Amino acid sequence: MRLPDPVRRYLLHLLERDAAERALDDAELQALATAAEGRNIKPLPELLRGWVNSATAQMRWKRARPVAAKELADHLSDQYEAFLDEGMDEDAAAQATAREMGDAVETGTRLDRAWRPRPDWVMLGIVLVVAAAGLVLQYLLRLPLCEYTGISVQESLHTQLFYFVVGVCLLLAAYFADYTMLGRHCWLLYGAWVVIGLLLTQGPISMGKLYHLSCWVWFFPVLFAGILFRQRGKRTRGIGICLLSLPAMWFLALHAPSMAAITVQTVVCCGMLFMAVWRGTFGRRTRGKLALAASPVLAMALYCLFLYGTDSYIREKLAVVLFPQRDVLGNGWQGSVIQYVMFGIRYPDCEKGGFEAFVRYEGATDLLFVSAKYCWGWAAALLILASAVLLLVWGFRIARRQTGLLARSVCMGVMATFALQTFLYVLQNCGIILIASYGLPLLSYGGNYLCQTMLLLGLLLSAQRSGQLESGLAPQSSRSVQ
Repeated sequence: MRLPDPVRRYLLHLLERDAAERALDDAELQALATAAEGRNIKPLPELLRGWVNSATAQMRWKRARPVAAKELADHLSDQYEAFLDEGMDEDAAAQATAREMGDAVETGTRLDRAWRPRPDWVMLGIVLVVAAAGLVLQYLLRLPLCEYTGISVQESLHTQLFYFVVGVCLLLAAYFADYTMLGRHCWLLYGAWVVIGLLLTQGPISMGKLYHLSCWVWFFPVLFAGILFRQRGKRTRGIGICLLSLPAMWFLALHAPSMAAITVQTVVCCGMLFMAVWRGTFGRRTRGKLALAASPVLAMALYCLFLYGTDSYIREKLAVVLFPQRDVLGNGWQGSVIQYVMFGIRYPDCEKGGFEAFVRYEGATDLLFVSAKYCWGWAAALLILASAVLLLVWGFRIARRQTGLLARSVCMGVMATFALQTFLYVLQNCGIILIASYGLPLLSYGGNYLCQTMLLLGLLLSAQRSGQLESGLAPQSSRSVQ
């Protein structure tokens, strides 16, 4: 027995609303609608399918063809059903629909003009200019070190240029890659990341760290974005699965060891998960789900408070971090020197000869602002800071404009990671060394770090370039064409 039309429409409305709340895929939603109507969806006739194929064949952006084809097919189906309801037979309705839509090639040509990738040339230019400025800056600051160690200046310059070129190649490779593979193959990529990380635990040790592993662990936020995307709509179970991916990152970061990686990536990933829960990605938002998403960060904060309240050594060490002049001959020496150079805060027995070598030789890597201020004054230090802030501001602008869940998660994961890295780096250059910073994006010395940063920024630009396809939204001009 066929249900009355008002009842069927109301049931369809309920099913669509429930599907939206649970973030079901289009295929699942279509299956629910079909079951509610009690009949099979009539496929498009061969004539109309050929019309769609001819139209989309004119589009040069191949990744946009399936999305455009779906929109065209929906429009054709509505028009075709309307002609059938008027009493036309199937062949006549198909021909009338094709005439109504116009020439397929002409329509496809207009769609080709509307459906284009949306590269952000400003961000791409900022990345290349800041990276090139970092290359020049490192060359100038490391000249005294080359003279002191006997390394050829030309050799140092050639090494930096090599890594810059490799970084640009990685940037472009990630830019033209399909970022949606992070969602489609998230568990395969996560497994490969864990396996490679375990192999790197047997790698060479430099300055007390597994150097290659300490670089490798920083790719985790983009992998977490893919896992988050795959678990959408799975309610509390999906949130739990996302959190279960964190222990592997903690294990590898502890073996590096890198407290900066553990702290920054835990905060970034839990922040991404918390915002996804807040937006309803895992079903109806509840306090329990929000608390579960933030539980690792809350646990870390409570543990730190517990240590501060019960361990006098921790309290004393924190006091030295904030006021390094209390222990100038011990743990506070480096912070005291930095604060003297940056802000003129004197400490006992401070003499120029005692810190000049430290600033000129060590500052070229971890203390970029200190070295720049010492060599060229506050204007140089503030110019470097402005470059880093410009990169962050424009990157977050791109991230906020993404409508697709995966694109937004990838962009936010990359930019939040860089923002916290920059924050720790600035604190370190102010003499507050709570956690040793990892680096300043695009500006800090280090070939592997530059290549890693370029690759992550390439993924961000890839998500920005074609993120419109994920959300299924056509460009405004495409809608006017239809």
